[in-house]
Amino acid sequence: MRPVRTRHQASIRQRGAVLLIMLVIVVMGIAVALASSLGATALKTVRQKKTAAVLSQARDALIGYSGSQTPIAGAGYLLVPDTGWTATPEGNSEGTLGARDISVIGRVPWKTIGIPPLRDGQGECLWYVVSGRFKNSPKTNDYFNWDTQGQIDVIDANGDSITNNVAALIVAPGSVLDSQGRTLADPALAQCGGNYNARNYLDSYDSADSSVGEVNYFSGSTNNLLAPNTSNKRFVMANNDHYNDRFLFVTVDDIFRPIIRRSDFKTQISNLMDNSDFRSQVETGHLETVAISGVKGTGNINCDTISNTSSKTFCKSWKEMLLLTQLPAPSPITIDSETTADCTRILIFGGQRTAAQLRLTADDKSASANYLEGANLAAFATPIAASSNFSGASTFNADYPSMDLLRCLP
Repeated sequence: MRPVRTRHQASIRQRGAVLLIMLVIVVMGIAVALASSLGATALKTVRQKKTAAVLSQARDALIGYSGSQTPIAGAGYLLVPDTGWTATPEGNSEGTLGARDISVIGRVPWKTIGIPPLRDGQGECLWYVVSGRFKNSPKTNDYFNWDTQGQIDVIDANGDSITNNVAALIVAPGSVLDSQGRTLADPALAQCGGNYNARNYLDSYDSADSSVGEVNYFSGSTNNLLAPNTSNKRFVMANNDHYNDRFLFVTVDDIFRPIIRRSDFKTQISNLMDNSDFRSQVETGHLETVAISGVKGTGNINCDTISNTSSKTFCKSWKEMLLLTQLPAPSPITIDSETTADCTRILIFGGQRTAAQLRLTADDKSASANYLEGANLAAFATPIAASSNFSGASTFNADYPSMDLLRCLP
């Protein structure tokens, strides 16, 4: 005989079934939410990877273009950005922008460097900030070499330094924040779309929302693209409600690392040190001898007396690497591991700085200790050397860029 179910037992079974159904619904909801979250995370990762990839591509293209310019004395300067200011087609460098040594902002000049318009993970074309001393027009009147300092500093949201003296920034502007407006300003500039007002792309839109009072553009100029002076500008790298710009730095070393491996770089150093017009200033046997002056001995060298245009330009940019002293008495020195004939004076190209050397300020650059090492540093003094114990190489070697290059002068 089958047992008779009571109403109470039936009620319990019904409640159990309802709870099971509710549990299934909850589990399914959690699964859907989890799947949605994972989908959003995956999408964010894809966008971040795309942004990183196009930033690297743009940086490599800009550095490659800069480092390929000829003659070698013109290599290393960076293109000014695309600003949309002239009749120049979209994607082209403006050509000349701002006063000398004034930093500038615009879009990456993709057409000029021969690449497609690169877009970040949010679909925005890349922007580009260039230190005034590194732009190719108008060029700086200062020395331009591997010790030239950029005018861009990068800080975090608290104002703490991330990096200093950067030559350029490649910028992925990301999605719209605050009151930014990116409507098309000119149908002729529709390939990237939007407009050329940096305030609408680089954050934050208003100084009231900025971190430590810094916005990522040059306030007050036309389209906020031109720096007000030659001082360093601080840019904020943060990820919050008012900042989402992503940067890739272009350092001075990034620019000069490929340049110093060009064969014409080492040739140009030798051409300068052996140039007859130049040697007439530093050899004691010539009527136009330059008196040894300054801590490095080369204070009176005049690059304008050099008739060869390439050597003259190179001299003006690289003169601060040169040191000159007179030996206590005519003596041999060592060049390329071989003993020379007797030398009266020694001309030295100081090479790239080592990790222990500083060449940031005028005082740094007037100190021979920031150019010479070892025995050469111990022997060097002006106007008369402390000893004749000098040794070095005759030609530049990019594998040993800090090695001192020497000339034995009669």
